[in-house]
Amino acid sequence: MKVKRIFAPDMRQAMRRVREEIGPDAVIVSNHRVAGGVEVVAAHEQEYEAAQAEFRRQGQERRRREELMRRQESAGRQGAGLDDEMRKVRARIAAAQQQAAQPAEPGLDVVRNRQIESEEDDEMRSILETLKARQQARMAVPAFDPEPERPAPASAASEAGDHRMILTMQHEIKQLRAMLETQLKSPPPAAAPARAQQPPATQAKLTRRLDSLGIGGRVVRHLVADIEQDIELDKAWRGSLARLSDAIPVVGEEFIERGGMVAFVGPTGVGKTTTIGKLAARYVLRYGSSSLALVTTDSYRIAAHEQLRTFGRILDVPVRVADENHSLEEVLQSLKGKRLVLIDTAGMSASEPHTGEQIELLKGVSLRMKKLLVLSCSSQRRVLESAYDTYRALGLSGCVLSKLDESGSLGEALTLAIEKQLPIAYVTDGQKIPDDIGVARRHDLVSRAVVTAQKALEREQQSGDDPDLAFIGRTG
Repeated sequence: MKVKRIFAPDMRQAMRRVREEIGPDAVIVSNHRVAGGVEVVAAHEQEYEAAQAEFRRQGQERRRREELMRRQESAGRQGAGLDDEMRKVRARIAAAQQQAAQPAEPGLDVVRNRQIESEEDDEMRSILETLKARQQARMAVPAFDPEPERPAPASAASEAGDHRMILTMQHEIKQLRAMLETQLKSPPPAAAPARAQQPPATQAKLTRRLDSLGIGGRVVRHLVADIEQDIELDKAWRGSLARLSDAIPVVGEEFIERGGMVAFVGPTGVGKTTTIGKLAARYVLRYGSSSLALVTTDSYRIAAHEQLRTFGRILDVPVRVADENHSLEEVLQSLKGKRLVLIDTAGMSASEPHTGEQIELLKGVSLRMKKLLVLSCSSQRRVLESAYDTYRALGLSGCVLSKLDESGSLGEALTLAIEKQLPIAYVTDGQKIPDDIGVARRHDLVSRAVVTAQKALEREQQSGDDPDLAFIGRTG
């Protein structure tokens, strides 16, 4: 398998080396920054899927070795001596007793851990006294003498007794530690104020701001989990937006540059045909029309082909229709000589009867075909999730976020991409061809999400901004 790991000072030089060493049909398996430049893993297009699988396998093997090493280190730590264990236990007992004895500060409503009951105190003191006595008894045993005066049977009995004593001490230490952990982890009384378990003020404000962007709750909790409590709110906000940017999966390059056959799938009305027209125009302006073809499988709607045929006439690009007379397999086989084939599919929801037929039609193609899911940012979260669940069985290569200009919130679409790890290839924000489309960039997506939320907030609060959300437009 022709897979190369290439290091270069920057991405431009890395891409040049990829073309030189693998060829014009090379595809990028992964890329990330390293000390002194970038690292790019690339493979030939025909071996792209195998390279990705091998890359994932190596990552899983590396993680498995790291986990094994962590377990070994943990096992080594568990093998500490009895003396160390007893010192740790005593230190924890002293800390717990000191904390329980400290009075609450005036004016603060503090919930104390429940103090140990008198019977448990007696039990702990008894265990400690027993441990102390047995430890002293063990220390009193004379060192090994090569010529002992005692008979051998008595020595053997003493060694057996020492062994039993050590096992007993180990068992009692475990009991003591378990009892302490149970008491210290016990929940506060039912009458304790609920605010003791609420998130700190900074996290609460950040959570509210991220909620206003439309970001899902699970992603929000991840973004604010490690925020320092004494940090300024504006700085914490910029930090959470930076973490959001890092979490968004993107293709990061012109997807159609790879060539091949690309099918666009998704519900009705999300802009699949318009997106194909924009990408076709971009391609023709750069490479000409001779190596491009358009295909449609939509034979369910009246005049469904007309818009695509119009694009074909304007761009001087052939348009083929897959129907009952010409199967999709036959049409695509006839276009194998084209460098890029863009395939428009029928837009259907999960509840429509012909959806299964369309999916089976795409699955039945023997040629290698990439699939991009087109998602409208003006759709609700449930609609986006339903579209993903309907088409994920095809093996999606990524997605296109359309209609950014019509959306009141981008957070729902970004949340889906993050949770499903579905790379975003393009974003569209208008009807102009070929202008209103661009390669998805992380920072740009976050900025758009913030600006969109700010505009929605201004429309809803004409009388004055909410103090917690007034700075939502500051992305840093």
